[in-house]
Amino acid sequence: MTQFEDREADIDPGVVPFGSGPGRATYPTTALEDRQELLAHHVRLVARGMSTSLFCYGHQGGLGKTRTVLRTLTEEGVTSILINSHVTPLALYTTLFHNRSGRVLVFDDVDGMFGSLAHLGLLRSALWGDPRIVTYSSSQLDDLPNSFVFEGRVIFCANVIPRRNDAFQAVLSRCDIFQLDATQEEVIDLMRSLASKGFETLTPAECLEVVEYIGGNADDRPLSLRLLEPSLRKVIYARTEALDWRPLVLSQLRSLGRRKDDRRRSLEVDEDRRLLRLAIEQHPESVAEQQAAWSAATGKSRATFFRVLSRERGMT
Repeated sequence: MTQFEDREADIDPGVVPFGSGPGRATYPTTALEDRQELLAHHVRLVARGMSTSLFCYGHQGGLGKTRTVLRTLTEEGVTSILINSHVTPLALYTTLFHNRSGRVLVFDDVDGMFGSLAHLGLLRSALWGDPRIVTYSSSQLDDLPNSFVFEGRVIFCANVIPRRNDAFQAVLSRCDIFQLDATQEEVIDLMRSLASKGFETLTPAECLEVVEYIGGNADDRPLSLRLLEPSLRKVIYARTEALDWRPLVLSQLRSLGRRKDDRRRSLEVDEDRRLLRLAIEQHPESVAEQQAAWSAATGKSRATFFRVLSRERGMT
């Protein structure tokens, strides 16, 4: 468990654990934390047997889907089995059989199953019916029966929903569905929340400086929470080597690639700059009033205002 994960488990209600039980510290939550909390409620429905299955997806990785699912199940005292990467139809049938009573199966990044009729047929049977009877005919079953009643529950974590696959849609129709996505600003806001507690030898102020650097240089690259801790470790390393940490973090940012919607991002940047100039024109004597007017017009944070302002001043 990393330092951030350990701290989140102890005191951060927005990542996991969620809510405000006895003795639990409470802090203001970000929009992404609120969304993670809503996902946790869906997981609890499965954990408590009030739902048979959940399909959680989001094209953007690193937002805490799997971690939220697993920690919430642990909080609920539910034994979960994690299955990721590749699984054959026979392995799926075997896994369903051995975990047919009372357990929750978590399938993470097993997108290959969603295009396989053999896998989807097994999942359809496991997720619906009264009773839910799963069958499999094969000479490789060895000591397994060729049918059994499945009384377990299933959670899927995936990046996308295959849209043009009727067999998959039949499986999806048997699941609760939850989408976990976030804007660039929402990811940065949660990074700020985590950074404000400090990290190893770094103070909160030093961590927040790193977050603002990431936000100011991300451009249209898709950010994830997975970026934060490696970036902070680069700062610690750079300090021991008497180096500037910024090139190390920037090289990691540049490796992320850019979003496909470059044109949309460009238009958004242009609109932010236009509204900034308008706010400056309306409130030439007060940066605070400029910020308030700009944030009201864009719905973006004070920190984002100053990043846009800094860029604008650098261009003039």
